Amino acid sequence: MDYRKFSKKELAEILDLIQASVTCRTEFDLVDITVKIKELVCADHGVCGLGEVASGELAKIIKIVNLDYPVEWLKLYASEALFKKDPIIRYNYSFFKTHLWSEAMEVYRDEPYTDFMNKAGEFGLRHGVAGGILSATGPKGSIFSFSGPKDSFRGYHKEILDILTPHVHQALVRVCGERPSALSELSLREKEVLRWMKEGKTNWEISMILNISERTVKFHVQNIERKLNAVNKAHAIAIAMDIGAVT
Repeated sequence: MDYRKFSKKELAEILDLIQASVTCRTEFDLVDITVKIKELVCADHGVCGLGEVASGELAKIIKIVNLDYPVEWLKLYASEALFKKDPIIRYNYSFFKTHLWSEAMEVYRDEPYTDFMNKAGEFGLRHGVAGGILSATGPKGSIFSFSGPKDSFRGYHKEILDILTPHVHQALVRVCGERPSALSELSLREKEVLRWMKEGKTNWEISMILNISERTVKFHVQNIERKLNAVNKAHAIAIAMDIGAVT
C-alpha cells in the first residue's frame, strides 16, 4: 500500500479511526467510527452488519448497524429477505474483498439481482463501495457498505476501506458480543516482526531490519496469522492491537 497518495489530513483521520476501533466497546462508538469512514469515502449513506456464512453465502443476519440508510428501504429489505437477491451481499460473502458496487454488478447481471438494484436505485442507492472480513474462528463475516446516488466511487476509496476494514471488523465483532477463541502465545521474534508489520514494512524491509532472510520473515508472518486466527496480515495487525499484543 502506497500511503503517499493520501493527504496528511486523511492519514491522520485513518490512524484516528484505527485507534478508535481498538477502543470501541458500544454500538454508539461503532456508529461514530463508521460515520467518519463514510465521510472519508465521500458517501451519502452507510450500513454495516455481521452474518453467518454457509457455502460462501450469507445464511443469516446476526446484526445490522444502520447509519443513515432510508428506513423504508430497510423495512422492505427485511420483510422480503432481500439479502438473498442483493449482488453486493452476494459478492462480499463469496469473495470477502473490498469492491465497488459496479464490480459486483458485473458479476451478477441476471435477475433477480438487476431487479434488486432497480429497487435500491429508487431509494438513491445506486453506487457504492463495500468490504468485509470472514472470521477465521467461525462461519461469520462482516460487511461495511457505503453508497450514494452518484457514480463517484473509485479505487482510491477502496484502498481507504481496505486499510480500515480489518480494524472496524474487530470493533463490530466486539459490539456483537462475539468472544475470541483462545489464541496461541506469540514468540519474541514474532512480536518483533509484528511490530514492523504494524509500521507498514514489507517482508523484505523487515528482513533487512532484523538481519534475517525474507523467507524467514514470511514464515514468521504465516505463524502470526495462524496463531491470531487472522485471514491476512492486515487482520493480524488489527487482532494484535485489539488484544494488546502490539502497541
